[in-house]
Amino acid sequence: MDSSQTYSNFMATDVACRILGVDPQVMLETAGLGGLARSRTEMRVTAQQYFDCWNTMEVLSPRPDYVLHLGVAISRGPVIPVFFTLSCAPDMETGLIRLAQFKSLLGPTLMRVFWDGGLLRLEFDSVDARVPMPPSLGALQLVVAVENIRGAAAHLVCPVAAGFDGSEEERHMIAGQLGIMPERSPAAYVAFSPEDAKRPFISENPALWADIEADLKLQLAAQNDRWPVADRVRGALVDLMPAGRTGAEDVALALGISRSTLQRRLREQGTSYQVVLDATRRDMAIRYLTKTTLRVEEIASVLAYRDANSFSRSFRRWTGQAPVAFREAPKQQTGEAE
Repeated sequence: MDSSQTYSNFMATDVACRILGVDPQVMLETAGLGGLARSRTEMRVTAQQYFDCWNTMEVLSPRPDYVLHLGVAISRGPVIPVFFTLSCAPDMETGLIRLAQFKSLLGPTLMRVFWDGGLLRLEFDSVDARVPMPPSLGALQLVVAVENIRGAAAHLVCPVAAGFDGSEEERHMIAGQLGIMPERSPAAYVAFSPEDAKRPFISENPALWADIEADLKLQLAAQNDRWPVADRVRGALVDLMPAGRTGAEDVALALGISRSTLQRRLREQGTSYQVVLDATRRDMAIRYLTKTTLRVEEIASVLAYRDANSFSRSFRRWTGQAPVAFREAPKQQTGEAE
């Protein structure tokens, strides 16, 4: 594994810190990443730096139930496009297999899904065997997975086995939420019965999944300089927008090129950064309005607008309609292909 590989720090700085009430700049300074704390661009870190951030948040968190509170809030709170891999699926097994393909977009963690002894087993681990994942982060993965599964199934799904490398007190802390006492285990895992693994998800949305899958593949391909730069920009934006970042400098840094090089390559393809940004936002807005029940305020947040009014003004410019009016006019929902 290349130890120089970097990962988005969005889940730590933009999601976890906000939920826990921890100042992200203080967290980064305490973790020895002061240079990132002073940067206004996208924060990408190595696996070791990422795990250092999580360990630091655990120390700084004002809540003793840090893992439980954070896990429930993440699964019920901000819209994180990667999690559509699970919620759009027809059942748990399919959704977890899909999620495993794109888990690295959320940080340096691997996710394995397999059948073991008649149970569907889900395991989490570090992408780099030389850099172990903190036990608290393993526990968090279990809570988030179980909560997301319950939301998609609209059923109180309870695992039949679970474990992570935590103390008895730490394992007790999430036992009530999981519905089972996790064992002390070197692997962070959770296992489900065949009945629950095949239980239909009420949130199944094959039309949305087709679009989300294409976007997530673009995110993974954003680091591949053999792809057209406009596609790479779109993939980077899908990754960056939930963190509130849409600047050309943010995207250029994520792609590993200078801002001037980014703009030059886009000009060579007959487009511009603003054109790609607007097209990406427009397509995603139409998708979320026509294929989900997300509120306009939630869509505005996912697309990195300051507020719903700013989003509505842009949407009117693109389509000639307000978002709510567009959603209520099914026959006119063809703008995404235009």
